[in-house]
Amino acid sequence: MFHVPGDLLILAHTIEHITKQGEKKVKNSIPLILAVVLGLAAVFAVGRVISSNIAQKEDMIDVVAAQRDIPAGETLAEGFYRPKKVPRSALPAQAIMWNKAPMLNGQKLLVNKSAGDYIYLSDFQTQGIGNVVGEGEWAVAIQLPSRSIASMLKPGDEVAIIATFQVEDKQKNQDSGKNNTKEVTTVLFPRVRVLEIGGGMFASDQSGTLVLQLPPQQAQTLIAASRVASLYPALRRPNDSSALNRLDAGMVDMSTFRKLLEGQETVVIPKIPNTGK
Repeated sequence: MFHVPGDLLILAHTIEHITKQGEKKVKNSIPLILAVVLGLAAVFAVGRVISSNIAQKEDMIDVVAAQRDIPAGETLAEGFYRPKKVPRSALPAQAIMWNKAPMLNGQKLLVNKSAGDYIYLSDFQTQGIGNVVGEGEWAVAIQLPSRSIASMLKPGDEVAIIATFQVEDKQKNQDSGKNNTKEVTTVLFPRVRVLEIGGGMFASDQSGTLVLQLPPQQAQTLIAASRVASLYPALRRPNDSSALNRLDAGMVDMSTFRKLLEGQETVVIPKIPNTGK
């Protein structure tokens, strides 16, 4: 009878034990691996659905981008640029709408552009302001009370126009029988695009000029308002779609300040300041 040495028998049992343990570990790992794979698949599917929903809801706009690398000093023509889709919420301030692309022909670039780069209004040596006015809109210039207000703005910014003016009060003056007037401040236009900024005609003139883009009826309203009201721009965050209803901001008049003082005591200034007496 063939006799197996003890050492070989022990080795065989050891190999068999290791093999069984390995098979057991592999079997135990399969559910975990399947769970990970299914989890990743679920995350990927949810991501695709979310991306699809965002793409459907987000309004995409075609703007002008470089078709290829363009060196500074190059005169543009068809073939130098192409449309590029961008979400409205991420629209660069000075991006050029694709329907305005023909105005680029014959324009000379001031800066280098790589393929795919946005092409901006400020990238050109010369440009007529009429070329950048949106279709169906007009450019209107208004005078600002201070040049310092205009200095904080740049073309492409979005501003709210706030007006301060006099209106007739509902209550009549008992002595004269005429209607009283009161001063009010309110939002005239919640969001307007700035096309150009300029100073006064003379060096001593500290006023500023703001060129805004508006639909025809609102452009007329702005011109009329500039004759009877003091107009102030309030800089908005780019592409901010909140607070677009002019009624949301309310109105400020003298009753606003009277209510501000309700519950407050009058401060008495001491005869000798800084002594507390």
